[in-house]
Amino acid sequence: MKKRNIIKYLFLTILLSIPFLLLFTSLWFFNTWNTMTVNELVFNVKMSLSGASHAMIKLFIMKAFLPTCVAALIIFLFLLLANDAFKGKKTLIAIGASIIALVAFVAYTWIQLDMTSYIDQQLHASTFIKDNYVDPNSVNIDFPEKKRNLVYIYLESTEVTDSDSEHGGAFEKSRIPELTDLALSHEFFGDGSDKLNGGFSMPGTDWTMGAIFAQSTGLPLQISIDANSMSEQETFFPTVRAIGDILKDEGYHQEYLCGSNASFGGRELFFKTHGDYGIVDYPYAKDQGWIPQDYGVWWGFEDEKLYEYAKNRLSELSKSDEPFNLTLLTVDTHFEDGYVCRLCEDEFEDQYSNVFACASRQATEFVNWIKEQDFYENTTIVLVGDHPTMDADFCAEIPEDYTRKVYTCIINPGASRDGADQREYTTFDMFPTTVAALGASIEGDRLGLGANLFSSEQTLLEKYGMELEESELNRKSHFMNELAGITDEMAMEQNYEGASANCSIEEQGDIVKVTVSDITGVVEKIEGIQVDVRKDGNYDNLMTYNMVLNSDGSYSVDIPASEINPGDTDFNIICKGALGSDISLFSQRGDMHLKQTDLQKYLEALKAYAESGEYTVFITTRKSGAMRLTDDNIAALKALGISDDIPKGQDVTIVAAINSELNDSHATKENQNIKGTASDNVSYHLKGSWDSFKDKDFLLEINDENIMIERKGLHFAVVNNSTGRVADYVNFDLLDKECRRY
Repeated sequence: MKKRNIIKYLFLTILLSIPFLLLFTSLWFFNTWNTMTVNELVFNVKMSLSGASHAMIKLFIMKAFLPTCVAALIIFLFLLLANDAFKGKKTLIAIGASIIALVAFVAYTWIQLDMTSYIDQQLHASTFIKDNYVDPNSVNIDFPEKKRNLVYIYLESTEVTDSDSEHGGAFEKSRIPELTDLALSHEFFGDGSDKLNGGFSMPGTDWTMGAIFAQSTGLPLQISIDANSMSEQETFFPTVRAIGDILKDEGYHQEYLCGSNASFGGRELFFKTHGDYGIVDYPYAKDQGWIPQDYGVWWGFEDEKLYEYAKNRLSELSKSDEPFNLTLLTVDTHFEDGYVCRLCEDEFEDQYSNVFACASRQATEFVNWIKEQDFYENTTIVLVGDHPTMDADFCAEIPEDYTRKVYTCIINPGASRDGADQREYTTFDMFPTTVAALGASIEGDRLGLGANLFSSEQTLLEKYGMELEESELNRKSHFMNELAGITDEMAMEQNYEGASANCSIEEQGDIVKVTVSDITGVVEKIEGIQVDVRKDGNYDNLMTYNMVLNSDGSYSVDIPASEINPGDTDFNIICKGALGSDISLFSQRGDMHLKQTDLQKYLEALKAYAESGEYTVFITTRKSGAMRLTDDNIAALKALGISDDIPKGQDVTIVAAINSELNDSHATKENQNIKGTASDNVSYHLKGSWDSFKDKDFLLEINDENIMIERKGLHFAVVNNSTGRVADYVNFDLLDKECRRY
């Protein structure tokens, strides 16, 4: 067999294996997430996947990637070893098998996601949310003079279903006996019998971030932008008033604890945007030395440690006169099959049941510990399942006619029920109900799409019924885009902003080499790539260079070094589309030596510029700027000239104007507003805030021109003192771990 044929068959095998990878991935995916909806799938694709479980990645490798490798091996061996009987046909046979796999993938995915209904729902928008939404900003909410503390526990994938049939569950033997007894001793809005009751998980609420959003705002999580655009927003539904916003205004100290990376799914962004919660998560635990740097189980650390850290935080928070809201998200009971910790017993035949039993004991022990503390008398505890479990194997045992509801239990509320009838409710109703449980009175007893279950006010489920409400929530809602601050035009624009490429600009002796490769997100056929160069930022002296297409698919051009000022040249790389579009792939302005994308390296480089006498370094903060600073980052900022204390792990406002003769720097919890003159040719006006959502509190104005872009994080500008030119402007978003240079 010739080597050339082997290479040909190898390439063909890789190509023909792609449909099998798609098919095996979909089979694994929908057998694991058997209740997955299009909205949930789209949202999780949009958000950063940092923090995803290592176990989930391993399952993908075992159940999708390895079967694909087996299929690929069979295809390769068939192409390589098939006898003369298949001569001239074996390639067609292999291609036919691949086409069948592709058709099977498309058909299976289409059916599982019910794409026909989804397309209809997106084409015919609903006004149901708009018609029934009660804006918390327009409602009077009165808290008692002595405010109650709140401990809110999201129990991962925990349902009424997990109990025994005698108490309203679906199993002969309860998987959560302790949680069942706990609910029966407290409030779950049942009919007075021993049958548990809970809330329905509606469309847009049936995954963790959707559930958190629903229970915090009374709204489903629905957005219309793709390609990580939501995670690139500065805020998370900034116009919506959530329970965290209400409690913040009432003077509550708020913290969110979880055993995973809080950035996963947008949770950190949500809690920082709505209530400025302190974030205590897996990376934070490592930073504090609570766990070793190389420690990692399941999604980060197990619930045993979560409850231990929660006890420590409650002991500290209870010493203050401030009311507190401590919100927890458990993780051990996450599908698939849960995490077996050292406390788990071997009581049931399947692992997931044993994990739920262990979780029930741990959660109840934690609640009993709180009851023994002095602060319990003035503390309300809420335990709620975030959503029904997605574990398909576990769900297979549940009868098809069984109605699944999330577990609900409210302990020591500052409110009492108006009646004794069983309530029919959804997780939207937890928003006003929790506010009422803190002893607050709510004008009209409704917030968001929710109703206060302690009152006699009808829930939307009681008013409209399940079929109508579920159908309407599945439809597209322009109102939700408005609440998210996203117009249809913005959605279209952001969905098209996916064009990108790997670009490099390097000095090589007497030339500057510009290279472009791996172009993605360009729908049109590429007619060519050009580079616009402006030396010294002179827009009257534009030089354009057409790049050459290389044999490896990359583009390159050599520009004479004499045409470049390394200290101040603007580059803009443009893709010319066949339909006449000019699509920007990359831009770089100013100093070619100041293009670091790592914050630590950038801060170290800035010191020389600040001390040179030729430049001024400007820094300002636009929300969530400093909480993720490392010890080395803080030390580098100190070395740069910032003398105020920058506490690690806390958000502060950092604003500074620094050069060899000027140090106008501040690091504080307050909003900052500074202005002055850095040189004869440079004036500045800076505004910054770590917690404001008002545009008037953000400014990076150099010589009366505001250059600040609307992105959260720390903003840096390096300005030439003689010319007033911006040599570099960069935004470091430490929350989403992104560096954006303009």
